[in-house]
Amino acid sequence: MQPPKFDGKEAAERVATPGVAVGLVWTIVGGEVQFVEATTMLGKGDLHLTGQLGDVIKESAQIALTWVRQSKL
Repeated sequence: MQPPKFDGKEAAERVATPGVAVGLVWTIVGGEVQFVEATTMLGKGDLHLTGQLGDVIKESAQIALTWVRQSKL
């Protein structure tokens, strides 16, 4: 069974929404397109990650948060 071919229409529609980004992830059976969503919330400004994330993704999220905080100065 062949995996479905990538169709950029879904990615284009999803990233048109503020707070949505596209990432490529490696899996045992190949690769996948992954959508990452973020939103603002009231609180202390802490970063909360959910799911089974590897160190590279955790580090990328921390870098993104640092970049956002820096750009607000």
